[in-house]
Order: sequence, then C-alpha cells, then structure tokens
Amino acid sequence: MAIDAIALIRAATFACLMTLGWTLLVNVPRRYIWQCLLLTVLGYGLRELLKQLSVNLILATFVAAGISSFVAIYLAKKYLLTPKMILVPAMLCMMPGITAYKAMISFVQLGYYGYNPQVFAQMMDFSFNAIFVTAALVFGISLPTSFWYRTKPIV
Repeated sequence: MAIDAIALIRAATFACLMTLGWTLLVNVPRRYIWQCLLLTVLGYGLRELLKQLSVNLILATFVAAGISSFVAIYLAKKYLLTPKMILVPAMLCMMPGITAYKAMISFVQLGYYGYNPQVFAQMMDFSFNAIFVTAALVFGISLPTSFWYRTKPIV
C-alpha cells in the first residue's frame, strides 16, 4: 500500500491555513500559534495518513484527536497554558463540514421532491457519518484530559 506523500503534505498545509484562520478568530496569543499549527500537522496529518492506509474515517479521527490531545496536554504543561486553547483551533479542521452539508442537502431534497429511497439512504449515510466523526473528535479530545486531570478514582 503506497502512501501519497505529496497529497499528505498538501492536505496538512491547507489544514494549517484553516487553523491559522481559526487561531486569529478565537484570539489565541501570537506566541502560541505555532503550537496550534504543530497540533494541526500532527492530528490532521495522522488522520490523512491513516485514511491512506485504509483505516476507517471514524477510527482515524479518534486516534488522531486522542494523540493530538496528549501532545496538547504536554505542551500546555510545558508552556503553562490550558490545553483547549491550543487544541480546539487545531482540531476544527477535522470537523465533518462537507458530510454534514451533503446530509442537509439530501434532507432538503426529501422535503422538496418527496420521498425517494436512494436519497433517504444517502441522507442517513451522510448524517451518521457526520455524527460519528464528530463524536470521535469529542471523545478523542476529552478522554486524555479526563484521564490526565482526574483527581478522584473512577470506581
């Protein structure tokens, strides 16, 4: 299975541009923007690499978000930051925007043209894909921080 390095670098570069926009939008201090970009390259690059290796999109998103969250905790402790300040802008590039948009368009087509089994199946596929990718992002981001900062035992 060959890895397309050019496509991987291109995807990570465009994800960094998106992260740069989000860091400016949510007012991340200038001296910490490089950490957001580092987490973007790590997270989005890992997700794209796993997708090229034929790993399921949901599992690839969960693994990439989890590893990025562990690195964000390390960087936050090293530079005395909150992990979410550098992690959230870096993970926004992995949100399933196109999939959610296609689900919404399919839903509108169902309402406008009437019931069609193919459009309904397409809508459900896009909807569940968007929901589960978002859930993988949420759990990947929150589980490492809940294990790291837990003060009481789980049981």
